[in-house]
Amino acid sequence: MAVVKKAGTAGPVLPKQTVEVEPLGGEVVVRGLLLVELLGVQQRIAELHQATQGGDQVASVSAIVPDVLALCVLDADGVSLFDREQWQIWGGQHQGAALQLFNIAWRLSGMDKAATAKN
Repeated sequence: MAVVKKAGTAGPVLPKQTVEVEPLGGEVVVRGLLLVELLGVQQRIAELHQATQGGDQVASVSAIVPDVLALCVLDADGVSLFDREQWQIWGGQHQGAALQLFNIAWRLSGMDKAATAKN
C-alpha cells in the first residue's frame, strides 16, 4: 500500500443533519462529536460503568445524554441550542424528541457502529 499525499486525500467533514423538532417549532442542526468530545464521552461512560461496578450500561449512557445534546444540537447560527441543564429540563418535558436528537448525534458520531462491534 502506498503512502498517501495530502493533495490526493479528501479533507474530513463533520457529519451534520438537519432535523425537524416539533416541540421546538422548527429545525435544528445535529452534528457528530469531534475527537476530543468523543473521547471525553467514552471516558465518562466508562467511569460511570465502573462506578456502578459493571452495572447497567444503559444507565451509564443515559447519564451523558444532556452532555451530548449540549455539544451536538445547534441553532441556525451554529450555536449550541441549550446547555446541559436546559437539556435536562427540556428533555424531561419532551423525552421522545430529546432521545431522537441524541440517537442522531450518536449515529453521526459513529457510536452506533462501535456498540454493534462490541456485541
